[in-house]
Amino acid sequence: MKVIIVLISIIILNSCREKKSFNKPINQNEVVSINNISNYDSITNLVKNKGNIEAYDELYYFLMDSNKEDRTDTVMYYSKIMAEKYNNETAYYNYFKALCEKYNVSVDFSDFSKIDMSKMDSSSKKQIKDWLKKMLEKKVITKEQYNSVKNL
Repeated sequence: MKVIIVLISIIILNSCREKKSFNKPINQNEVVSINNISNYDSITNLVKNKGNIEAYDELYYFLMDSNKEDRTDTVMYYSKIMAEKYNNETAYYNYFKALCEKYNVSVDFSDFSKIDMSKMDSSSKKQIKDWLKKMLEKKVITKEQYNSVKNL
């Protein structure tokens, strides 16, 4: 009985020590892992130069974990690229959300009438209005959603 326990223990220990080898993807520039954002430059290049949606999503969620002051302008920068250059609908919303966050405007995409621009200065309000117009032109939002925003 002791011999069997020792053999089983040896087998278990050896299996734990085995290193598994994984084949590297053929085109590593196209692969983005949610668990691996160690190469920031590579991911941002995939977003800027190829419109890679997985890289954009990875970058967006990575940035959303950083503090508000550091993230809004960066999120806006990459979201604008993905929205305008690659016509990514999610990026239109992400840009708008970051823009509103920058000016402390609460956003509820399920009810645009809760978005209130009344406390904003005119240049900031213009920035938001222009982006909403762009979203309307690209049919990302409806005319009803656009018209429901308060004090636009």
